[in-house]
Amino acid sequence: MIDLLIMHASELVTCRAGPKGAVGRDLERLNIVTDGAVAIDRGRIVAVDPTRVLRRAYRARRVIDARGRLVSPGLIDPHSHLVYAGSRHHEYESLITGKTTPGRRLGSGIRYTVGMTRRAPVAALRAQARADLDVMLVHGTTTVEAKTGYGLDRSTELRMLRILKSLQHPVEVVATYLGAHVLPAEYRNRRSAYVALVISMLRDARQYAEYCDVCCDPVGFTVEECFRIGREALTLGFRLKVHADQTGPAKGAELAARCGATSADHLDYISARGIRAMARRGTVGVLLPGVTYHMMEMTPMVEGGRLRRASKPFMPLAVRRMIEGGMRLALSADYNPGTSPTQSMQVVMQLAARLYRLSYGEIWLMSTINAAHALDRGRDRGSLEAGKRADLVLWRVPEHGMVINRFGVNLVHTVVKDGRVVVEGGVLSYASRTSSSVPPR
Repeated sequence: MIDLLIMHASELVTCRAGPKGAVGRDLERLNIVTDGAVAIDRGRIVAVDPTRVLRRAYRARRVIDARGRLVSPGLIDPHSHLVYAGSRHHEYESLITGKTTPGRRLGSGIRYTVGMTRRAPVAALRAQARADLDVMLVHGTTTVEAKTGYGLDRSTELRMLRILKSLQHPVEVVATYLGAHVLPAEYRNRRSAYVALVISMLRDARQYAEYCDVCCDPVGFTVEECFRIGREALTLGFRLKVHADQTGPAKGAELAARCGATSADHLDYISARGIRAMARRGTVGVLLPGVTYHMMEMTPMVEGGRLRRASKPFMPLAVRRMIEGGMRLALSADYNPGTSPTQSMQVVMQLAARLYRLSYGEIWLMSTINAAHALDRGRDRGSLEAGKRADLVLWRVPEHGMVINRFGVNLVHTVVKDGRVVVEGGVLSYASRTSSSVPPR
């Protein structure tokens, strides 16, 4: 007798991979069980096999008939900025019309959000974060990483971390301290003093955060500054992440490999040396197609009333070089108010095909098992295997390619988190403190 048996899945995509995730040609190898079934007990997967096998082996307190539906692991989002205040839709129009440039917009936009977040009441920040988690959940995300970085002072950064730890939501939130996001306005001419402040906050932040992130980028901090912060963080038991090489070459990928970071994210300007270093070290590269799309980095930009070609690297080629270079890659929504205001990993999967020319298999593995490794959780989730957490999604379509081929609608029907049905019929079924259905965000 078990708690839950899901049977007759049209396709059951296990997303199984090697012990360190899927790399190179393995990214094309999706393990699919037709007419598949999953046996679940006490929040864990007991067995994955064809329905004819499991229906003989188990009786269940609840049975879900997944006939005509795709079943997959829950999606994992390894990079987000969940807690913030305010909207930046007004400044986005300036980017569209060419009244500002992307580089200038990024730094000033972050500082605008910092000001809004510092002034926001805790209750409002918490309520918005929970509502955003609801949206993530109904779109299939079951685990998300969430960073600070919109406080940039001691009180607000720690307040954000306390909020992240207090959310009590079915989506598991992995907290990251990102004091070194950009230089706050009040420290504009005192860089070393701010780096010292970031380091001084590490001990208090460690009570709440598993990771320390640093922004090694022209709009953020130098390699030397990031190394100082990362070295101190490691001594306190943090694991590291790096915002690397987003707006220009900054040797962020090389730094991530040197420090043994779990992941380096963005990587728009990654160098050949950075690819080799990350591949050797096993640092996961996290790609953010929502940023590429929202910032219009693959379309001509408007400047002075004229269209000009985008100057950023051509990401499909860059991503293909990373794959061929042996890097482990994952996908993320990078949910934030400025450069990627989407909570949906489902949308990100669809954008990854259209913008980066990734195959269906690459996309599924980068959104599940490899994304789990980007959070040091590959042994615990990210694939449908016996012993792992029972985090699953039942889709309104019968085949895995249809999730990526279609766009513009939510294709999730049911979400199971730790063996419990939390979304059913596309609607939240857990006891939400914020709403009984998806909030209109």
